Amino acid sequence: MLSLREMEYIQAVKALGLREMRIIVRHILPNVLGPVIVIAASNFASAIIIEAGLSFLGVGVQPSMPSWGLMIKENYNFIITHHPALALAPGIAIMILVLAFNLLGNGLRDALDVRN
Repeated sequence: MLSLREMEYIQAVKALGLREMRIIVRHILPNVLGPVIVIAASNFASAIIIEAGLSFLGVGVQPSMPSWGLMIKENYNFIITHHPALALAPGIAIMILVLAFNLLGNGLRDALDVRN
């Protein structure tokens, strides 16, 4: 927001005498909304990966609560032996969910882009 505040079009709007609140709502917020959505979606995806990683290491949620990281930890021994799908399915689910959050954030940024 600080870099947008110094842009020429904001200086022109200030020269026209518009109020600060109108400048923020009509000119600055639409230009900031896209990057904020992408960062928020990336933070959700990071939180999911961090939670799964901590649960896999045994530091996350308790074993009575379901967690994809805990599911991978419990079925880690089956990857090489009997049923690798028991451990691979939660990993693939994490991957798809993180990809979905990132694609959703990028799609919303493209849909709400004021420059096009």
